[in-house]
Amino acid sequence: MSANHNNITTVGVGKNNLGLETVDSFYSSSFDASFGHENELVALHLDDLLPDESGAVVLFAGEGNQVYLETLEMVISSGISTTHITASGVDVTGLNVYNFASGLTLYSESEVIIQTEV
Repeated sequence: MSANHNNITTVGVGKNNLGLETVDSFYSSSFDASFGHENELVALHLDDLLPDESGAVVLFAGEGNQVYLETLEMVISSGISTTHITASGVDVTGLNVYNFASGLTLYSESEVIIQTEV
């Protein structure tokens, strides 16, 4: 049985001059190009985060690691958290806090770069 590859749709690849398929920049973004590989990067999508009962997510990405978050949701407010302990028992006092239109609240020890998808 031979495989017919004429009807296969491939996402994130392109053909080089030899006719071989090579991975393109489908998985990288302009953000990656800006920061390069010398910085540690944590890239997430808001839909991948699982909030606790109160709608809070706490990110600990490690000191010096940059957090990059993609989302379709609008950030309605951001700042530094006052004295607060989440429903799951994490003390988030002094962490960066981001409130989204869906009601999700994100706490992070480092600043989060948020890119809204259009």
